[in-house]
Amino acid sequence: MRIKWFAALRKLVGFCLLAALVVGAVGYYQQRDMPSDQAPPLVGRSLEGSVLDLQQMSPQGPVLIYFWATWCPYCRVVSPAVSDLAREYQVITVAMQSGSDTELEEYLEQKELQFSTINDPSGALSASWGVRVTPTIVIVDSSGKIAWVTSGTTSKMGLKLRLSMTE
Repeated sequence: MRIKWFAALRKLVGFCLLAALVVGAVGYYQQRDMPSDQAPPLVGRSLEGSVLDLQQMSPQGPVLIYFWATWCPYCRVVSPAVSDLAREYQVITVAMQSGSDTELEEYLEQKELQFSTINDPSGALSASWGVRVTPTIVIVDSSGKIAWVTSGTTSKMGLKLRLSMTE
């Protein structure tokens, strides 16, 4: 009985290690073109009409940059957490290929999302950052360096922890 239990545990550990390796490799592949040291420029006009400029914002503390899309199912899970964090932290969001300003404003209102958004209808701004998948989240520290990059789903607590570690 003890040998069967040990063999099953060994298989489970092996499977978990293989799964972690695959997930890590996929993440690395998806983020291969993302900047990793100094953040590139990010300037744009928000849907509200204000100018969002990463270079001006970052000296005031960490900035969470959220690349997302209305058509992205994972973004529907992450966006409410980012909206909540935007009340406490500096947040810039970039909506990739999500329609006109009017369509995007309607989507944000319908989903009750409250964060400053730059519309990137062609995806050119996102591509200049090497973003290949949504959602992608980048946290930039007060010196303008990239502290964290993550793609896919994440939790509000995980993002808050990363932001607090960056302060």
